[in-house]
Parts: sequence; structure tokens; C-alpha cells
Amino acid sequence: MADVDALGSWAVADELLERAIDRGVIPGAAARVGVRDTVVWQFVGGQALTHGGTPRPMTGDTWFDLASLTKVMVTLPSVLILAQEGELTFSDTVRHFFADWDARWDQVTLQHLLTHTGGLAPFRPYHETLQGSDALLWAISREPWEAAPGSVVTYSDLGYIILGAIVERVAGMSLAAFVKERVFNPLGIREADYNPSQDVRGRCAATEVINGQALVGVVHDENARAMGGVAGHAGLFATLDAVSRYAMLWAGGSSPVLGETVRRAATRCYTAPLRGQRGWGWALRYDSYDVGGDFWPATGAGHTGFTGTSLQFDPVTGIWAVLLTNRVHYGRATNINPLRRALHNVVMSVLG
Repeated sequence: MADVDALGSWAVADELLERAIDRGVIPGAAARVGVRDTVVWQFVGGQALTHGGTPRPMTGDTWFDLASLTKVMVTLPSVLILAQEGELTFSDTVRHFFADWDARWDQVTLQHLLTHTGGLAPFRPYHETLQGSDALLWAISREPWEAAPGSVVTYSDLGYIILGAIVERVAGMSLAAFVKERVFNPLGIREADYNPSQDVRGRCAATEVINGQALVGVVHDENARAMGGVAGHAGLFATLDAVSRYAMLWAGGSSPVLGETVRRAATRCYTAPLRGQRGWGWALRYDSYDVGGDFWPATGAGHTGFTGTSLQFDPVTGIWAVLLTNRVHYGRATNINPLRRALHNVVMSVLG
């Protein structure tokens, strides 16, 4: 790691996370900060599991349920790769890929889905009555819109479930196989996957405790679970090293996966006249989902995951920050957005 701790400010970052653990805000955390391909700070502390199973500490190789980071670590790069190769365009409509869906889907484009402007509901509890990807997709196809496509930003799991299915139809393979072959392997990411194997499950941070038993290595998102664990909106598990390597893709220079022009286009705002600041997949600065804090550059972007994860980066300065926690182990009501923003403030006070 590079030594940029001349003023001792990284000690402030350590204390911030240690305090959150001591006060019961989060069970544990693994975090990294870097500039392009150089790691400048790392923290690992607290517990991977405290109740609902055998307690064990957080370690540097703990796997986390990334929740909605799946949207930007799996679905987004997969769609971008297919667009790079001329297999699809973002003006293509949903019905272009699902010919048996109602004609109204001619009004919803991939651009709408990528920017959360498709008019779709944020979430529906399909898992309560349905099982399997085909069943959930058919239910989504019958779902009434909450707004006219292109009229407002409404963060939606449903849109990314559709995008994940489109990747599979165009690529002719599962979403899990495609992202591993075309994204993770070229980036040297070895510890990221859907449905962790039995030997990996013992290294996973516990999420919610249900009926006295902690979920460990089983996806927390119920709809993703109903889809067999592989979905475009949630389901990916990964280590701190894996997420950090992916962050470097967006904060770095050349890449074997996505060209610089494509990456810059993804962090452009496409929703300025609407209620939200959205690029393709990413929440941009000053969006309602932005957790960049007070000092993160205006050119930055990021994303969060419901289980307690986040990834923030700036393509201009090359600064990135990854925070992985298992905050839902203490219940869904815990809000860690203040912690995320505070950490990003510390990061920029050192590096900005």
C-alpha cells in the first residue's frame, strides 16, 4: 500500500468504522480506498456473524452478499460489452427481445431500464407466490406502469431483472457464466460468483437472521432467491479484493473489458430534466441515492447494496472507495448512509 497518511487521517477512517462496530451500527466491515490501480488504505474488523450461528470474525477474505451492487458489477458491464460488440443498442425496445410481451413494451427501451426511467415499480414481492425466472419475468410483463416511460426516475429492481434476462437471450448463456467469462476473468477477479459453493459459504458474512437462523451464503434478496439465486438486480457474492478490482476498472485507464469512451458515457447524466441524476446504472452526484458525502468530486458516481455494501469512484481523479458491511445482520431498519457519507468525507479529506 502507498503511504499517504502523513497527517494521520487514515487513523480517522479506522476510528470511524471501529466506532460504528462498537456502537452496534454494523457487525463488521471490510473497506478499501485506492487511486487508480493502487490501494492506499484498508480496514477489516468486527464480526462476520454474531448470532443465529457460530460467531466468527470478519477477515480479509470474507465473501459478502453484494445485493444491488450486482446491478453495476454484473448487468451493467454485460450490457455495455454487448453494445460495444454491436449485439444490441440502447434504443432497442424490450419487445425486441420479448416478442410475446404486450405491445406497450415497444415504448420501453434499454436506455430507460439502464437509467431507471422505464416507469416500472421499484419492487414487487413475487417471491411470495412465484418461483423461477420465467415466472417472475412473465409477472413483470403484466405489471402496470407507475409512470409513463421516460417521464421520471424511479429506482427499479424490475428493470434490471429484465436487463439480466436480455443479456442471457443475446449472449446465449447464463448471466453468471457471461459475467465470469467476459468481465471477471479478464479483470483477474477470482472471488466473485452467484450461489457460492459449499466450501465458500463458510467464509460468507451473515445477513439477516430468519427464525433464529442467520442467512449465510444464501442470497438475501427474496426475488433473486426465487429466481434460483441468479438475477440481474441482486445475487452476486464477492470479496473485498474482487470489488476493489472492479472499482479500478471504472477509476483507471486502459481496460481489457470496457473502452474508455464506453465507461465515460456510462457516467454521463441522462436524466437531468427528470427527478434524479442517473447515468447508465450509476447514481451520479446529488441523486437521491448518492452517498458520496460533501467533498466527493462532481464527476463521481457510485452505487449501494441493501445488505450494507457500496462502491464509489471518480473517473477524473481515479479515486475509489469500497465499503462492505453486513448491516442487515442487525435488522433491515439500520440506516448506514450517514456512515457511508462520513467515510467518503474522510477519504476526500486525505486524497482530495
